[in-house]
Amino acid sequence: MTESELVREVAQPLTGSADDYGALLELIGEARLVLLGEASHGTHEFYFERATITKRLIAQKGFTVLAIEADWPDAARVHRYVRGTSEDPNALEALDHSHRRDAGGGTARTYERLG
Repeated sequence: MTESELVREVAQPLTGSADDYGALLELIGEARLVLLGEASHGTHEFYFERATITKRLIAQKGFTVLAIEADWPDAARVHRYVRGTSEDPNALEALDHSHRRDAGGGTARTYERLG
């Protein structure tokens, strides 16, 4: 079986229904660690679906810890905001890393731009 054939066999279509990730949560079972990878950085579609999966892991599987891949200073700033120890007045400010010299837009603060 080729890789393409395997993907076609096991892929689950997303329809926008509340049960889109039911099969995934069944597969996760009682696992205590779930890793979510991505094929691209900064796409709205990925962030939206990852948020949906994460919410279900919290609500239905009892997950209480979320670890993310991010630059340390940016992640620490968001962590302070979430814990209520930040001077940032809102989530958008906590996600803003434009003050850094090496800031290139990053993936933590991604906006949709419509034409």
